[in-house]
Amino acid sequence: MRLFIAVNFNSRSKKLIEKKLEYLKTKINSDIKWVERNNWHLTLKFIGETSDKDKENLIKALKEINFNQKNEYIQFAKLDAFPTSKTAKVIYLALKQGKDILSKMHDKLEEELLKYDIENDQRDYVPHLTLGRNKSKPFKIKEELLQENFINIYAKIESISLYKSELKASGPEYIELFSIK
Repeated sequence: MRLFIAVNFNSRSKKLIEKKLEYLKTKINSDIKWVERNNWHLTLKFIGETSDKDKENLIKALKEINFNQKNEYIQFAKLDAFPTSKTAKVIYLALKQGKDILSKMHDKLEEELLKYDIENDQRDYVPHLTLGRNKSKPFKIKEELLQENFINIYAKIESISLYKSELKASGPEYIELFSIK
């Protein structure tokens, strides 16, 4: 089973992002597969294919960590893309406030998971909210959409969850297996 650990945020903020996304969709003329609102989250760690034993160890690790960042606020402020805004394949919302909060959560998680022989990420952690994935050739995002404060939405961290990701033809389905609220 494919697993990942993510931060969930409040539904009011998701509604505000959804309104901004409606505008964004009119400005981007590419073959984007948009992430459905009920799948929005901020990934702390992608685990990948694991066993049932690993799943149980992940739950143990999450119980051991004191995530005192719950109920903190983060601020989405800018649209960006991976690998770059000039060669967009993944479109996401970047954080203006709260990067340090999520980075601390990520670091705590990495430290705890080492006790269960789950390796640290090799790439730098970049907290972000994925909005969509480009299914065709990379494209350049218009400068007007990349402006600081293009979006200015605060979101409250509500929980940290372990998810199972099932890949389907219609898109991924995320099933919450465990949550710390």
